[in-house]
Amino acid sequence: MEMPRQFARCSVALAMGVALLGASVHADEMPVVPSSVLTGAPSPIEPGGNAPNSRVSNRDASPSSTGALNRNSHITVKAGENTLVPVAIDHLNRVVTPFSHPQVTTTSAATTQIRENVVYVGTEEEAPVTLFITQKDSENQAISLTLVPRRIAPRELFVNLDTTTRASLGIGTNRRAERWETGQPYVETLRDLLRHVALGDTPSGYTLNDPTPAMLPSCQQAGLSFDFANGQMLHGNNFTVAIGVAENTSGSQPLEFKEAACGNWNVGAVAAWPDNVIAPDDATEVYVVLRHDEPAIAPERERPSLLQGGH
Repeated sequence: MEMPRQFARCSVALAMGVALLGASVHADEMPVVPSSVLTGAPSPIEPGGNAPNSRVSNRDASPSSTGALNRNSHITVKAGENTLVPVAIDHLNRVVTPFSHPQVTTTSAATTQIRENVVYVGTEEEAPVTLFITQKDSENQAISLTLVPRRIAPRELFVNLDTTTRASLGIGTNRRAERWETGQPYVETLRDLLRHVALGDTPSGYTLNDPTPAMLPSCQQAGLSFDFANGQMLHGNNFTVAIGVAENTSGSQPLEFKEAACGNWNVGAVAAWPDNVIAPDDATEVYVVLRHDEPAIAPERERPSLLQGGH
């Protein structure tokens, strides 16, 4: 679908030293200390309140846990796997979920509050907090997190679903986004969606996630280099907006971005911001609206063509 030209042009991370003091001990009187004891000893809290590199015992995590502490703010989770995440003790932590109406199941004494698609978690104990987060009224799949309290600053976590998990959860469960998308005519919805993205806003019910490799659009235009793998994705109910960058690599002349360069069966609209004409070695953002109700490849023909000998 070709977007109106006026909008396209207006298209936004010590080794520990050990000293023996006060007495002299003969080597044959002192038992050998395994190296694992020293490497497993806790490190002091780092300046600035950062968490020490600590180990988590097996009893703190489920058998299917990913094991190592994930210190990233953006976390991609898979169905059936538990993810260990350090959080602040004696502070409120914010977990942004991909569910429009999340619900939390836990036996921990930690306090949880839910506001829209965000779960706030606070704990005063050092014991790990295990949470199962699901979509309200649906137990199809769950996000499994083990929050490991540390003496650090409050954390904000953005939890993303991998492609397989998103597929198993199914598209079409985000009612807030659905209401926004269907509250006006189709073309107006696409126009407003692109306008929100260009202005840096998030439409009602939409969630901002890292790119999903299986959903990356394919754009091809001579002289332009496209990068969506390092971009962003806004997930709604019927639409997902892939946000990437187009760079003029021709090295000699300005090039006008053609929306048709990103056309595909599942593409609802395309736009660029802030420039539609890109100077040499310059770049602009490109927005591709992907429709969930259409496949990314052409549907198979059911009627043979008469021009190709069909009967």
